[in-house]
Amino acid sequence: MSLFLREHKGYIVVYYFSLILTTFYCVLASNFPFLDVLYTFLFNSFILLVFLGWKYVKTKDVYVLLNSNFDAIEKSSLDQGDSFWGRHISSLLKQQYQLYERNMQQINKNHHEHLTFINQWVHQMKTPLSVIRLQLEAHAGEPYAHGMSEEVYKMEKGLNMALYYARIDAFERDFVIERTRLKPLILDSISQEKKLFIKNNMLPKADVDDTIEVYTDVKWIKFVIEQLITNGIKYSKGKGKYLTVSAYKTEDHVVLEVLDEGIGIHPKDIRRVFHPFFTGENGRILGESTGMGLYLAKKICENLNHKIYIHSEVNRGTKVSILFEHIQTDHK
Repeated sequence: MSLFLREHKGYIVVYYFSLILTTFYCVLASNFPFLDVLYTFLFNSFILLVFLGWKYVKTKDVYVLLNSNFDAIEKSSLDQGDSFWGRHISSLLKQQYQLYERNMQQINKNHHEHLTFINQWVHQMKTPLSVIRLQLEAHAGEPYAHGMSEEVYKMEKGLNMALYYARIDAFERDFVIERTRLKPLILDSISQEKKLFIKNNMLPKADVDDTIEVYTDVKWIKFVIEQLITNGIKYSKGKGKYLTVSAYKTEDHVVLEVLDEGIGIHPKDIRRVFHPFFTGENGRILGESTGMGLYLAKKICENLNHKIYIHSEVNRGTKVSILFEHIQTDHK
């Protein structure tokens, strides 16, 4: 209503100004009685009120639309009444919505093609890398073999990250929740990074009760654990000696923790470490960070309905915690 009145206040002012001038002229020219003047004024006001009321009813949907906030794009396709402006605005919004749908379909198609290409490319690159790794193992004693093995390892890690990043948008089609024991999963993840531990003169510690079980997707959570272990080793280089992976039960959750003794994270960076492509001060110092590891870990945990937290102190280390929901035990 307020928009309607603001739009028509000019008409109302002009109407009453004209009515007053006409009435004043008639009084001067014909000596109108006061009651006739009052009747004329009220009668014309009634006609104006009826006209404005009729017009508001006809255009109410338009003013409601203009005075509301769009919280869903589908609202633009709603009917705006059969008034002149209502019909034209409805037609315009529907055309805009159809254009939006066509553009989104094209964007989704391009996005799907891009993801398909990334998936295929990653798998194609893994084959020659596997061949190179086998050849390097056959020439393990050669001086060049060790350095090349490290570079192949980095390439494999990068390809895996690209593959998981490409799949994250289609997560709902690529996960299976199952009951699994944490200890074998953690030991396997540590084993996968044994060469990295040796290279950086670090020792892993696994403090996990063999009976602890959680509901999760093994493939996705294993990627998260390996990413946390890799980060812990990378940012402990030349400083920390141990990297500890532990799991324990609380009243409400099963908690998995990855604790390093590295350089830690600066307080100004701690709130942004889960942002995509954020490398922070440590990433700039080491120059090897993509800024995607913790972002993917966060997204994966959210999709699996796990919680992830990070706590760090500069020059003392970093602890990343993943919280799993308790498995309900049936009581007979």
